[in-house]
Amino acid sequence: MIDILVPVLGRPQNAAPLVDSIRRTAKVPVAIVFLCSRGDHEQIDACFDIPDVRGLVMEYPAGPADYARKINTGFHATNSEWIMAAADDLTFEPGWDTVALQRAGDHQHVVATNDMANSQVKRGQFGTHCLIRRRYVTEQGGSANHEPGTVLYEGYDHNYVDRELCHLAQHRGVYVFARHSIVRHRHMLWHTASPDATYRKALKHSRQDQELFFSRAHLWGFAGLSEAERKMAA
Repeated sequence: MIDILVPVLGRPQNAAPLVDSIRRTAKVPVAIVFLCSRGDHEQIDACFDIPDVRGLVMEYPAGPADYARKINTGFHATNSEWIMAAADDLTFEPGWDTVALQRAGDHQHVVATNDMANSQVKRGQFGTHCLIRRRYVTEQGGSANHEPGTVLYEGYDHNYVDRELCHLAQHRGVYVFARHSIVRHRHMLWHTASPDATYRKALKHSRQDQELFFSRAHLWGFAGLSEAERKMAA
């Protein structure tokens, strides 16, 4: 079973289409968990109104590291063998789950899906939305701080949490790219979604997030970085 963790903020219109996309395509059992911010009333109503979907409201308002904090909270509120670090601007295509799990086998713990948008993702360098085996997080942790029970590093404001997760897993030899597990990312950067306050919040500190990412790259042996990126991290 896969717990699909979906941090949300200020996009109530995305909740029902996301659930429909997942339910139309999933072949293995899934549980959808919306992770809402305190005070985001329209979003909370939209998520909680959908039958057979779980909603959690954070004890804090949206702030720095909101995505990572919500994923980490959702991890501790669920118990399936796999989790997926998802979002509400995704479109799932048939086979996304079975292909990803097949690619994982018994030994790969972080499975990058193909978002069909980011060029580095399409080359298999990392994934924006990954399936993660629970015991990997429980035993080792998904961030370079090596904190068991932590999926994503909360030091970033928003960006690069996915890359740290994947590059560390590459360094550990437990990462795989599932090219044919297609989970399309509709995002303003790829001109497939309209700009909104949530995207602007996510991008506000992208430069600082990038600098932090490169300053931490030695923690995973620079795995997954191109030669140009290695020079930036030096």
